[in-house]
Amino acid sequence: MVFERILEGKDHLWAVRNMEKPKNELALLFDSWNDIGFLMDFFMENLDDLKQFFHIQRISDAIDDTMDDAEELQRLILDIPYTENLDELFTPLGSADLTIRELTREKARNWDRIGHASWLRVYAIRLEKNVFVVTGGAIKLTRSMQERPHTQEQLDKLNSCRQYLLDNGVFDADSFISLIEED
Repeated sequence: MVFERILEGKDHLWAVRNMEKPKNELALLFDSWNDIGFLMDFFMENLDDLKQFFHIQRISDAIDDTMDDAEELQRLILDIPYTENLDELFTPLGSADLTIRELTREKARNWDRIGHASWLRVYAIRLEKNVFVVTGGAIKLTRSMQERPHTQEQLDKLNSCRQYLLDNGVFDADSFISLIEED
């Protein structure tokens, strides 16, 4: 598994990088959430969920909401002073993650979105206070990640990264940096 530092000179935000893809997982997320063609296809395929859970009838409204929300979420993750306080943005993925002390699975979204709740999610492993490794993200239109293949895939990536880190002796930011330096 390959990891990329997101902000030059900062060791608190990383992302998984599949070397067969042109960018790391965080960059790919924001690219797709700003791609009208991708969003059109996604909402056409998931129109029933959009209507049922968010009561949005027009795909054009969903696309506009997604692009606006993506811009705000990107600002919250990457811009100073927000990026210095990622613990305020990321929360444990579920109740099981509340009891885990090492490498918790976390999610971020725009918690203060006006209108309907944000459906954009960024998933990451929390190494320690304010240090995260982004594994991916999704447009989540259902209650649980297991309900749809695209969110189940993100849950699998999150679990896989966590297991990889555990298998390689990572338990905090220092051990993570040591792992990266070894590779």
